[in-house]
Amino acid sequence: MKQRITIWIVTFFVGVMAMAQPQRKSQEEFEKGYQAFIIQQAKLTEKEAAAFFPIYKECQMKKHELNNQIWKLRREARGKDLKEADYQRILEEIAKLRIQTDELEKSYLPKYHKVLSYKKIFDVQGAESRFHREMLKGINHQRRDRKSTRLNSSH
Repeated sequence: MKQRITIWIVTFFVGVMAMAQPQRKSQEEFEKGYQAFIIQQAKLTEKEAAAFFPIYKECQMKKHELNNQIWKLRREARGKDLKEADYQRILEEIAKLRIQTDELEKSYLPKYHKVLSYKKIFDVQGAESRFHREMLKGINHQRRDRKSTRLNSSH
């Protein structure tokens, strides 16, 4: 469960970073790099990649919609002094959406398996995690660099 939450958070931040930095990389360039990383790490053939990524992208778009609903619920409560029953309702709705996300992911396994072996699906998921970890490392490195630059320029 903890790993799923971490993956969900990282996926959200990757999406935010991709949208927040259009001057550095377009969404299309980001997706090409992401796909290239997965292809290389999971050792997908061109044929496998061509068949897999449209299905994968479809699943990711559906997961993105569920994640948007979760963030909408969180924004609904942020900074407000709601009643305990309101927080309970929001948390229960978020939990249901997370379960839907997991069920969605599970429902795509047979679709993925039509074009990839289960081992390669497993390898794709590992590549996703590695990509997201590397992305977070890069973001943290950029933040440290900017903070260091600001501190040095203020002296």
